[in-house]
Amino acid sequence: MKHSIHSHRGFTLIELVLVLLITAIMATYAVIQFPGGSINLSTQADQIMADIRHTQSLAINRGQRYRINFNNDRYWISDADGTTLYNHPASGGTTIFLDTGITLSSPHAFLVFDGLGKPYTNALTPGTALAADAVITLSATGDTRTIRISPETGRVIKL
Repeated sequence: MKHSIHSHRGFTLIELVLVLLITAIMATYAVIQFPGGSINLSTQADQIMADIRHTQSLAINRGQRYRINFNNDRYWISDADGTTLYNHPASGGTTIFLDTGITLSSPHAFLVFDGLGKPYTNALTPGTALAADAVITLSATGDTRTIRISPETGRVIKL
């Protein structure tokens, strides 16, 4: 009768420590390199673009002027003279606050859209039509996203 001797080898303590050390180094590198801030900034830019288009759609569908108002950390939708605020379709609130650490800059305090969707820089009727692209810049920790609104058509794009 032959007895077979099976070798049951496991990992040594040194091998386990080395694997854990390498895993910890790789995880640390991944967390440092993760672009969380720029993803958040892009998402915020997409939301503002959608809300600019929503304001333009309100004006076209209702045949009257609506405007989107800008501040450095928030924006809101109102009637043309800015007295009546409208609830945001997603949040239900009247003012949309930017995420912490994100700032907004715009050469215009607001943009008004007429019943044809054309953007204006003031609330007067007929008003001053947007003469050149309106550029809205979002910034956060060294990263930026730019939104551009075209004159005449009011086309909104992210650069």
